[in-house]
Parts: sequence; structure tokens; C-alpha cells
Amino acid sequence: MAFNLPTIATLLLVAVGAVFATPVLYQGFKRRGKGVRYEQDFLIQRAPQYASVATIAMITMSFLTLNGLFGSPEWLPLVTAAPVLPAIAQAIISWLGVAILTSGLIFMIGGWYSLGECFTTDAEVLDKHTIRKTGLLKYVMHPAYSGIIQSLLGAAVASISGPAILFTLLVVMPLWLNRAKYEEKLMIETFGQSYKEYGEELKWRRLIPKVIPIGV
Repeated sequence: MAFNLPTIATLLLVAVGAVFATPVLYQGFKRRGKGVRYEQDFLIQRAPQYASVATIAMITMSFLTLNGLFGSPEWLPLVTAAPVLPAIAQAIISWLGVAILTSGLIFMIGGWYSLGECFTTDAEVLDKHTIRKTGLLKYVMHPAYSGIIQSLLGAAVASISGPAILFTLLVVMPLWLNRAKYEEKLMIETFGQSYKEYGEELKWRRLIPKVIPIGV
């Protein structure tokens, strides 16, 4: 069975995102673990990453099921809600998810590039760390984390996966938000009032830009 259009759009977006993300991720992995301040706590460093990978697995299963390539009728509702929705509702929901995914990839990859030489894949303060206020960091404090959450939520919505949507909102988002708050603590301890002023300038918006009336 051929993939439906939202699935194809999702695959293309992820492929394009991977091309743009590979160079900056490579540098981020090279810097990982070399900071002058490094956190060993599992909940800070690995839990958000592992939870994100688990979400990707759920989303993949849902897309395969949605396109008739995996699963059986008895447990379809546990993977995707698509079978109980009218075709037009499926299409609207899936394309909404694609739109959210697009925004998420822009925030995630743009956030990594905005950090420049301060970007590392772990929570740490590097030797020549500075307070970055360029790119997406002018609008939100943790654009990459916002992008990760948006990307996972968008893909989950595109695949019409109730479990993946709930897991993203109830597990993945709180874990990345907790890591963001920890990083802010590190930055305040390192840069003091300068970082506090940056946070106040952005109204301490960690995930949602300050131009939006409400958010965290």
C-alpha cells in the first residue's frame, strides 16, 4: 500500500531537516562532555533524549499502521485513532501535524545554529561559553528544546497517534522543560546578572516566543 500524502510530507521534511542538522549536530557531539560545568544527573542529561527516542518509535509504529503496513485490527486503537475518524477529519488532523512539524524543525535546527560554538548535545557550560542573543535566541530562550517538542508533537498529530501525543505532552515536554530550567541555573551561576537580564528581556519564555501572549 502506498503512503498517504501527510506521511510522504513528513518523510520529506525529516529528510531535509536531517541534511541541514547533520553539520551542526556533528559539532555538538564533538563538544559533548568537554564543558567546565557538566551535569551527570540522568534526569537532566539522558531522560529527555531517551523519552524523545521512545516517542519517535511510537510515531513510526503509528505511521506504519496508518498506511496499512503494520498491526492488526484488534489493537489498532492503541496505535492510531485514524480508523474511527472520517477521511476528511483524518486529512485535516494529519496536515495540521505536518504544519506543527515544520515549525518544530525550524525551531530545533535554527536553535542549534543560533547557539553556534556554544552548542553541545548535553547540558553543560563550555570553556569559552557566552550568552548568545542572536538568531532565534532573540525570541525564545530555548528554541532547540521548543523545536524538539514541536517536532515530536507535530509528527504524532500527523500520524494521529493518541499515545504519542499524550507521551509528548505529559512526559517529553516536562523533561525538556526541566533541563531548560537546570541550564538556566548553570548560566546564572556562571554569568550572574547578565543572564538574568537576558531572561527578563524575554519574559523567561523558555519554549514559546514572547510575541505570543501566553506560554512558558
